[in-house]
Amino acid sequence: MRVFLQVAALVLLGPMAYGQGQVSSKVLDRQTHQPVPYASVAVLGSAAGTTSNSEGEFVLTLKTLPAKLVVSQLSYKRDTLAVATASSLGTIELAPAPVTLPIVEMGSYTAELLRKAYRELQRSYSTKQYGQAFYRQITYLDGTPTEVQEMLWHTKASNAGLEGTALMQARYAKQKAALLNYRNFSYFTKDFNIYSTKGDTARKGAILSPDAAEYYTLRLVGITQRDEQSLAEVAFVGKPAFNPQHVQGSLVIDTNTYQILRFKVGIDREMHANNPTFKFKEGRMEYEIVFRPTATGAVPDHLTTTHTVILTRLLKPEVQLRASALAYFYNWQATLPAGLTYAAPNGKESDLVMVKQAAYDPLFWRDNPVVKRTPLEEGVIRAFEQQKSFGTMLTD
Repeated sequence: MRVFLQVAALVLLGPMAYGQGQVSSKVLDRQTHQPVPYASVAVLGSAAGTTSNSEGEFVLTLKTLPAKLVVSQLSYKRDTLAVATASSLGTIELAPAPVTLPIVEMGSYTAELLRKAYRELQRSYSTKQYGQAFYRQITYLDGTPTEVQEMLWHTKASNAGLEGTALMQARYAKQKAALLNYRNFSYFTKDFNIYSTKGDTARKGAILSPDAAEYYTLRLVGITQRDEQSLAEVAFVGKPAFNPQHVQGSLVIDTNTYQILRFKVGIDREMHANNPTFKFKEGRMEYEIVFRPTATGAVPDHLTTTHTVILTRLLKPEVQLRASALAYFYNWQATLPAGLTYAAPNGKESDLVMVKQAAYDPLFWRDNPVVKRTPLEEGVIRAFEQQKSFGTMLTD
């Protein structure tokens, strides 16, 4: 069994053989030389592209060569490079975009930006997009991975987030002796929206509403000039009388189109366990969703969801529980695919039950370019090798 696990790790982590038209690279910050996660990599003149992973790495298959790649991230200047042959491109370094503060009355300027972004959401919310998503969730106890779940979904979305999913494929790995695991963590990704017509967004106190400044302290972090784009970042903190869950975050708004291109928010969120001796404290949920701008309204690019909480037990040391999930969206189109039914988020479902019900196809996972682009971390695989418990990720 040990030999098989080592071979499987190589399948997940090993470098891909460069086929016709395949290129790879790593995106770095030019000043710090640190990886730039989730940078957009587009093929000039086509709809093809991808996104760098959490380590700044990407692999992209090009249908024709030569080609030009446009690499961008909201906080950096764009870089365009010519690709003549299929190969490793080495590293790509992005220069941070300059940030300035306009000479305006800050309070009125930020409040007006939010009002216009809210109206833009209202205007284009009815435009729906249909695509796919790769979802990976890793659960940690005191820094040790105890559970990995991966799913591929058909997705329906708006300019505010996901509206429905249909499961394509799924797999998991779970430590046999894990103290506890999340029952349905993917719900937080599926259910996260920055706007809704059902009344929750328009209720008193929503950050994206006509009266945000009444309930939130707003601060203009700066204006980033990126080629023809002007991107304003607005930080918000709930005012004390309204903010028992310590809500705070930021938005990036295109000042020309008023599309929201990034939304980050943190909120206190405790949890409960079936075991009555388990108590939790200091629970915190963090979200970050990045959108791609389009002429008809922004569409989700990726969404990260992280929950941390401290577990306390009688006469036992405290344990930190953390779940971290990434959903990467791709292949958006405006036409509803035939034969697909999208399910709305359901907080009563069990992720693991759904994963086990999906027929596991190892060839699908081995050959899927989206999965290959985001290899599982070596430390996670090593932890599961030691326990010899990979669930449906590996089969004999």
